Amino acid sequence: VVMAPNKKLPDDVDKRREILSTALEIFVKEGYFSTTGASIAKAIVISEKELFSYFETKEDLLHTIVEEAVHLLFDGIDPNEDGELQEVELLFFINDYFDSVEKNLRFFKLFYALRLQPGVVPLYKQELDEIVSMKFDVLNEYFSQSGAADPEMETEFLTSMLEGIAMNFVLEPEGYPIDAMQQKVLNMYVTKAEYEE
Repeated sequence: VVMAPNKKLPDDVDKRREILSTALEIFVKEGYFSTTGASIAKAIVISEKELFSYFETKEDLLHTIVEEAVHLLFDGIDPNEDGELQEVELLFFINDYFDSVEKNLRFFKLFYALRLQPGVVPLYKQELDEIVSMKFDVLNEYFSQSGAADPEMETEFLTSMLEGIAMNFVLEPEGYPIDAMQQKVLNMYVTKAEYEE
């Protein structure tokens, strides 16, 4: 008996990434609320049933995209997961944040465009707050230990500044002084000795 050659199907991780990437592009192009599972499945050339075997709902796709953005941006906080942030770890976080935005420029361009669509943020805001709250608690504790008058405001300021820089870079990467911005943030938050080692 002659058997047909075994055609390798993409493994689950690759297919999930393809679905997420395509869904994000379509959410931005057509609008999140106008996008259907059928339109995503058609673009990937799979059935809607197969699409929803990877992700239960369109909202599940959105939540997974948000989780990916959060992991890319905030996993650098407390990398050894001991609940304590050292200055060298803050240095790592700031550098990792900038590196993630630069390396994933297309993703963040699409992600920020999706976030700006009316009504999208409330769909994931509670989940986002839950995901980042532990990370922000670590930053709050670090700023408290560092003597900040208002640690929560310092955390909010740092993360808002980083996000603002990232959004400006994503909007107009050509000619944007991303390296100078990164150095400016490092100068504000990390003693020179830490990043010269």
